[in-house]
Amino acid sequence: MSLIGKFFVVMQILLSVTFMGFAATVFTYQADWKGKAEAEQKAKQQVQTEKDNLQAEFDKYKADTTSTIAAAEDRAERAESANSALQLNLTDAKMEKERLANALQSQTALVKIAEDEAEARRTEAMAQRVVNKELHEKLTDRIAKSLESEDKLYNLRIEKDNLVNKNKNLIEQQAFLEKVVRNNNLETDPRIYNAQNEPPPIVNGLVINAAVDDRGAVDLVEVSLGSDDGLVKGHRLEVWRSGLLEDGGEAKYLGQIELVFVDSDHAVGKVVQKAKNGIIKRGDNVTSKL
Repeated sequence: MSLIGKFFVVMQILLSVTFMGFAATVFTYQADWKGKAEAEQKAKQQVQTEKDNLQAEFDKYKADTTSTIAAAEDRAERAESANSALQLNLTDAKMEKERLANALQSQTALVKIAEDEAEARRTEAMAQRVVNKELHEKLTDRIAKSLESEDKLYNLRIEKDNLVNKNKNLIEQQAFLEKVVRNNNLETDPRIYNAQNEPPPIVNGLVINAAVDDRGAVDLVEVSLGSDDGLVKGHRLEVWRSGLLEDGGEAKYLGQIELVFVDSDHAVGKVVQKAKNGIIKRGDNVTSKL
């Protein structure tokens, strides 16, 4: 019940008591004026006492109520202050919440970026791992091939050394054989030697000049054939004379010459076989085959 309600209740009680006192006074006056007056005086005193008691209680209640109200108002003010402080704290908390939410959103975005970057790096790392594996396999293969090549190179070096030694021995043997060949007046040029052991090509030419020795016999004969015609040193040619020469007569075989010098368009041969039919001179015929 509120303070005003209590106040009206007290007033009601006081009025009720007052009216009861008036009623008792009137009743006493009608029955016994003196007794009534005494009774009324007692009742009045009693009512006054009750009134004083009620007033004291009312004052005490009022004072208590005022104190309670003051305390309540003080608490209300403190509560209001606390509420204002709480409102400020709530505002700050909302702002902090928004800040934390924004920070959380930013951190979430950063975490997402970091996760994407980590995934990209993981994918890149996996791809690099595959590349590294392939490179390692290639490196291993190349190392094996390199070792194999080194082994081959080592074997080739050994083979080269053996060939060098063999070549050295062959050169020494060749030099020795060439010395032996020269000492026996044999040809050392393989091309000339092979040509000497093969018949010359079929050629026909003329005697350009004929030289005689100290005894007046024809020794060297120069002919109009040379290396351009396929002749080499050592080839032998037949010398003959046709019956159309100025001395007349039939064709004659004059002998055989062996080429000792060959140039591109002429050669010189030494007479190795002479015929008794005549002497070789300029204008005679030479051929490789009669």
